[in-house]
Amino acid sequence: MGLMLGRGLVVLLFIAASVLSAQTLPSAAEALEQLPRGHVWLSHVVRDLLPWWMTDTATGAPEFRFPSTRCDDGSLYDEARPCPEIRSNSWINPRNRYLVSLSRQTYVYGVLFHLTGDTHWLRLMRAGVEEIRGDWMDRENGGMFTEWDAASGTYGPRPAWRDPQQMGYGLLGMAFYYYLTRDGEALRDLLELKHYIISTYYDPELGALRWMKEDRGATRGDSLRLTAQLDQMNAYMVLLAPLLDEPDRTNWINDLRGLSWIMLGKFYNAGENLFFLQADRPEDLDPRVTGTDFGHTIKALWMIRMTAQLAGDEPLEAFAASAGLRVLERAYLPASGSWAQGIQAGGALNPDKSWWIYCELDQFAASLALAEPAAARYLSATQDYWLKYFVDARTGEVWNGVAEATRLPITTLPKQWQWKNGYHSLEHALVSYITARQLAGEAATLYFAFPEPPPEERLRPYFYRGKAESVRRPEADDSGIPVWEVQFSGIK
Repeated sequence: MGLMLGRGLVVLLFIAASVLSAQTLPSAAEALEQLPRGHVWLSHVVRDLLPWWMTDTATGAPEFRFPSTRCDDGSLYDEARPCPEIRSNSWINPRNRYLVSLSRQTYVYGVLFHLTGDTHWLRLMRAGVEEIRGDWMDRENGGMFTEWDAASGTYGPRPAWRDPQQMGYGLLGMAFYYYLTRDGEALRDLLELKHYIISTYYDPELGALRWMKEDRGATRGDSLRLTAQLDQMNAYMVLLAPLLDEPDRTNWINDLRGLSWIMLGKFYNAGENLFFLQADRPEDLDPRVTGTDFGHTIKALWMIRMTAQLAGDEPLEAFAASAGLRVLERAYLPASGSWAQGIQAGGALNPDKSWWIYCELDQFAASLALAEPAAARYLSATQDYWLKYFVDARTGEVWNGVAEATRLPITTLPKQWQWKNGYHSLEHALVSYITARQLAGEAATLYFAFPEPPPEERLRPYFYRGKAESVRRPEADDSGIPVWEVQFSGIK
């Protein structure tokens, strides 16, 4: 599978993305001095995020069946006394459970272990992985179920109506679990499911992964959706590809390159330097008719840049970096020191903030700053804004969004539902911690649970490369889990 385009297009895209106009921003050196340090992000995790995920209502104790939806105070939905943030969204069924939410919460507990070394969180992560592998994998038909209906007690939908985006995110928690533990059984399922998704959904006539195998009502099965491609890369492929044995490693990197070119060839408007979510009609990529958000654009460029690094494709890496800087410039709001959400149909800027879009913009800027300090010029303001305005200081976690005009939370949706879980907020904290440590010249300490440390080239700090300066066993606890503390330097 793949889409091969010539180097000439890479050069044209690079030239189109290369101009960066001046803004009143601190110098790169000043910005690096002003950035929150690594200890700030560890405190953010423990003080602001962890409380939301440690309660019985979060873990589904004692069975550890994580609920997909909760009210903003952390309670489960009560039909006799419904909380308004769920009641006002009648399309949310708070009793149902969803693969995306389960997998993302599984990832949450993995990050909590990765940053703290506390095996309590790894045990919760393992419970999520065991449920996904035991109940949500469709071992008869292939692929994964994506929802559980509380009324009937059944998993669905039928195979023809499942989409690769939800199944891609279904692999998120399991992929992070393998990264932490190198569990061979989890890897076998990951390899099988990745093969199923690519082989089932790649349509040679479309030159891309299709949305579903068959039409479902008004939804076309052959619809071209950016997320069908992008969320394979983001959820599991970029993380796992460098950890695999041959020939899987090379095959995955080749597929990552193919997905990158599919996104550039079908969803990217070079004149606007934006990715659009669909490409079924010409107007789907026309900003006069169709709006788009900065989150999918910057995430696509982040994954393309990471793919280019894995493949050793320097022109593609340079293009993604330059194009990403242009997106950061366009999305940055100097008056508030924050990120805008995207553009509306017609081209007007939407200055309000969505939690996940804000995270993706911060993460790209922080990642790029490891190589290009100019990207850090935005972060001293945007990260400070995140810590001040997105956090719910009363019960923990972050709001769905913040209004530009008032800097108050946007509470039209609950803090936890199928697509709003802890994945983005915990990944944001993890990336911010790793990059802050490196940018300050400090080692990043991360915890793993493999039986024995893997070869150094497969010991990585999340998406990044780094040198393992120290690999040691901390004092054992009574869990029986083999914990390893690794200190990384030279992260890039």
